[in-house]
Amino acid sequence: MAVQDRLDRRQALIVEVEASPTYEFLMTLCAFSDVEGYASYEVGKAWFEDIRAKISPDLLANIEQFGFHTHEVWVHMLSMAYDFPPPRDVPGFIRYVETIDPVELRLHVLGYYVRNHCRVTPPDVIYAAALGDSEAQKKLLKSSFPDDANWQKTLRWQLSLDINAMKDRLLEILRGWYDEVFREQEAYILPILARDVEAKRALMSVVSPEQLIESCTGWEYTPEPGIRRVVLIPSYVSRPWNTDAERYDTRIFCYPAADESIVADTNAPPIHLLRLAKALADERRMRILKKLSSESCTLQ
Repeated sequence: MAVQDRLDRRQALIVEVEASPTYEFLMTLCAFSDVEGYASYEVGKAWFEDIRAKISPDLLANIEQFGFHTHEVWVHMLSMAYDFPPPRDVPGFIRYVETIDPVELRLHVLGYYVRNHCRVTPPDVIYAAALGDSEAQKKLLKSSFPDDANWQKTLRWQLSLDINAMKDRLLEILRGWYDEVFREQEAYILPILARDVEAKRALMSVVSPEQLIESCTGWEYTPEPGIRRVVLIPSYVSRPWNTDAERYDTRIFCYPAADESIVADTNAPPIHLLRLAKALADERRMRILKKLSSESCTLQ
């Protein structure tokens, strides 16, 4: 379902809200690759520790080489998931990736379709680097976010591989992650995403596209030149973070599924109220609040 903003006659902004197993499949890889950020995810550090403890050494090694400590690779693949026709089931997506030309696959991974990447590295340089041109690869490494050590490490490793070997390695990760991790989580996660999509689609008839985007992401959205379509995708595992990707004239926002979507019981108290109650039950916090209510305090 989509909604159009017809107030701006220059360009109608189309907004879609959807969820699929493949989007969340990639978002779990994004989260797992964000090693430094584990403590910030609402699924808790135990979620990451459990996965690290149970997945095979080969799968973990492949993920670490392909894009550990940076989730850029999996973010770039969100646009591939959007290109893959509904219902976007994971086994079908893996079969879809199997049909993609290795050069096209590497272009996705390198950020060829992402405007920020093309602003710092000319598209023809990225394309030549994907084909294996050594001079173009040197230019890409020099210009593609050189201060991001993790991305640079990922680039160097990917460019060291033959394009067919890169595709094979990527498919090994996708198959292994589905079999060893995501398959058993689908039954719990997908109903949450479906509830969130239903709630957000209900807003479409009463708010503007920009207001809908803000409601989902918490960001005030200003229409961007060249972007005609915004796709809003709820995520459970990546809460509380927003993740954005793009392809041509389409911006993709993976936003945190709302608290209300996580609890199927409509009589259950909202999660944010439970968090507040837990915080207020802490004696030290109550002492701080009491002190703040009676006098001005500084951090010193």
